[in-house]
Parts: sequence; structure tokens; C-alpha cells
Amino acid sequence: MPFVVATLDGLRDLVLALEGLRDLGKTKRLWDYMGWLLEPVLEDFDAGNINTDQIQTQNSNVNQSGNPSNIVNHDPTQPNSPYFIGSNDNTGAMLVTHTLDANNYHSWARSLKRALRIKNKLAFIDGSLKEPADPNDPLMEHWLRCNDIVITWMQNTIAVDIKCSTTYAETAHQLWIELEQHFAQQNTPRIFEIKQAISMLLQNEKPVSVYLSKFKTLLDELMNYEAVPNCSCGSSKIVIQNQQRDWVIKFLMGLNDSYKGIKAQILLIKPFPILNEVYSIIQQEEKMREISTEGSSHESMALLARGSFKEKGKKILKGGIDTTAHFAKFQGIHLKDVSKQIQTNQFALIVKFLAI
Repeated sequence: MPFVVATLDGLRDLVLALEGLRDLGKTKRLWDYMGWLLEPVLEDFDAGNINTDQIQTQNSNVNQSGNPSNIVNHDPTQPNSPYFIGSNDNTGAMLVTHTLDANNYHSWARSLKRALRIKNKLAFIDGSLKEPADPNDPLMEHWLRCNDIVITWMQNTIAVDIKCSTTYAETAHQLWIELEQHFAQQNTPRIFEIKQAISMLLQNEKPVSVYLSKFKTLLDELMNYEAVPNCSCGSSKIVIQNQQRDWVIKFLMGLNDSYKGIKAQILLIKPFPILNEVYSIIQQEEKMREISTEGSSHESMALLARGSFKEKGKKILKGGIDTTAHFAKFQGIHLKDVSKQIQTNQFALIVKFLAI
């Protein structure tokens, strides 16, 4: 376990000190435990299987994080290392689809952090992976390359009028902090715009799915500004429940008046449903209406066609037209073959039906 002390020289000094204590008959149990713990490390060191420079870098990161389980693999050849650069990690990559402007910092930052986490480069913007202190550190060049790539990725997703102010950023962490300071503090005007847009949002001719999508987009952005803090006392649970109830009420207020009945039923449900559950109920109602409308339309078309056919038949009979010849022409058969159908009463039945 090389993270116990700063260097392997320190390990050997510790072993010598414990040997002296053992000779004095003290701390025998401590020596037995430490000897069992450190013996394989010393054997690997004597065999030349351990790179002391790499261990020192790992130890410095452990000291910064305070948690040995968070040791990062610094081998640039390993895909799980933040220093690893894959074939698709080129400087022209666009990690997010929308560019940063003066009004969308929070959504942009959220998308970019998710993309950098996938690339295993999030540590370069949050400051957890710092530049090596020793200029001769073998990881220095790898750190500089990854830092420059992350800066380029960030600049690729920034609007042109903002990008010019980021040209001289030395580190990705510095650029991230500057952008946050410039754009994350302008909260109040944007909160006003979002709440106003929510209050004015109506379904109108839009399907329920489109209406919900716009409504949810505004809510998600609002939550970036007004997130409910975590609390172990349980008070935050009540705040979250009230917040979710307000969302549902605002969503129902924007629905068309044709959903008035189902809205009244939802307001009586106990316990009060969340937004996703309400959307599911409204969507089912919308589908049922579509099915009912399609059935009524098909029935109306059938009745219309039948009425038209009967009316045409009546006109034929009243006009004194030779029904036998007319029927033969309508069916595309020869007149001489009609007599055979008359004998079987098929034609007579049709004429009777038309006369009704």
C-alpha cells in the first residue's frame, strides 16, 4: 500500500524504527501487523517492479483528496486514465449541440459537464487534477496536452462574441471559473423571464406531448436557479412536495378547456400525483379521444356512402330508365346474361332495395 507514506524511503525508515522497538520488546503486535502489511511492497521495490515517481504522484493526489479509494490511474496508455487521449478526442470535436451565450449558461454548463465526464476529463475543469508541481515530472507533457484539448473543446461551444475573451486562459479550470463568474450570477432577470413564460404557456393547438416538453424545459432551467437544498431534518421533503404540487397545478392551468373534466378529477386524487403521473393520465385521455374521433368519422362516411347509393338508385327507378340495361352496364356484363340473374332473383332483390 504505497499511499501510507510519501516515499518508499520513508517505508524503509519506518521498518528500521519498528525493528528497534521490537528489539526493546515494545509494540510487538504493531510490528507484526506492519511487517505483514509492508513486506510485499518492499519486495516489489527491491525487485524493481515499482516506479517511485509514479507512486509519489499518486501519493500527492491522495493527500489532496484525503481518500485513498479515489486514487486515479495516471497511466496515459490506459483508457480509464484522465490522461488518455483516444482517436476521437480531436480538437475539432463539438461536445454539446448548443453554444454558450449570455442567457443559457446553466443548461450549457450542465451539458458540458456531462460530456466531459463521459470523456473522463471532468477533473481538468473542477480543479481536482492539478498541474504537476515538478516541471520534469513525466506526466507534465500529458497534463498540458489534455488541458489544451479541454480548453479547445470548451471554446468550440462558446459564441463568437464571448470566445474572444477566453483566448488567453492558461488552464481549463481557470476558464471554467471565469465563465461561471461572468454568466452564472445573472439570476434574477432570467428567473423573472422563466416564471413569466411558465405562467403564459398554453397548450392551444399543440399535442399534449409538445406542451409538456416546453413546460418541462422551463422547469428544468428554473431548478438550476432555485434548487431545493438537501436537509437531513426532513423539512426539505415538505418543500419538494409543495413544489411538485405547484408544477402540476401550473401544467393543468395551461391545458385546453376540453380537458376540464379530467382536470377536476386529477385535483381530487389523494395522494396528489406528481407531474409525470398527471401527464400519463392526460396522454391516455388524448389517445382515447383520438380513437373515438376516428370511429365516428368512419361511421359517418359509411352512412354517407350508403345514402348516396340509395338516392342514386331511387332516381334511376323514378326516371323510367331501363333498370335491366342500366344494371348490366353498371356491372360490366352483357345484356343477354342479365336474364340469368333475373331468374335467380338477384337483380330483383337489388331493385327492391333501391326502391326503399
